[in-house]
Amino acid sequence: MRGQGAFALAMVILLVAGAFAFSHDSAGGLLPATGADTVVVRAVGDYGYSPDLIENIATGANISVTFLDDDPSGMQHSFNISSREGFVIPTTWTAAQLNQLFGTYPALYSTIVNYTGAETTGWFESPSAPGWYEFVCNVSGHFELGMYGFIAFGENLPSNLTQPTRTNLGGLNDGTIGLIFGGVFLAAIVLIYLIARRRRAARARANVPAPRNRPGTPPGKSGDLPPKAPR
Repeated sequence: MRGQGAFALAMVILLVAGAFAFSHDSAGGLLPATGADTVVVRAVGDYGYSPDLIENIATGANISVTFLDDDPSGMQHSFNISSREGFVIPTTWTAAQLNQLFGTYPALYSTIVNYTGAETTGWFESPSAPGWYEFVCNVSGHFELGMYGFIAFGENLPSNLTQPTRTNLGGLNDGTIGLIFGGVFLAAIVLIYLIARRRRAARARANVPAPRNRPGTPPGKSGDLPPKAPR
């Protein structure tokens, strides 16, 4: 009974861990926030933001911003909202061209985090009229690898905006981490099943009674001798 209880406990722990792994939100996605005055954005692995699409943020309001570094690589990241409305920055632009853009169109909001676990908070006044804008990381090379997103105030984002893709760029995003946990979870279930099956088989063998000899039969000899052939 004690072995069965330990097995059941292990299964519960693995189920909880597996549920966490598969439900953990992936990088990217859309943050629907009708009239919201709070934005929370994370820098994640594979040079991305989560979320990277944000819409319906309140216009003409003080917007609270929390920016966190959840990138397991420990790299520095920034969050800069361009003030050029309705403009998609070409993904071929270099860091120098980004700096020139933000020199001409000062950022609506700008902040930076320097290591995994770092967090900044601040606020800015959103535009008074509906519109959408792009936000980027201007740490050298990060924007070119797909670290950008879009935010809309007082409206939805246009449906034709291209969401960034960051597949196989060498980092670990949340989706990749979820797959790793999921694989470990399934492997652990199989391993525990095989161990439990082996233990049950061993107990079954241990409980099989040994063959009993007939009285007077020498040890090691069968008690049931074959009948003698007639003469």
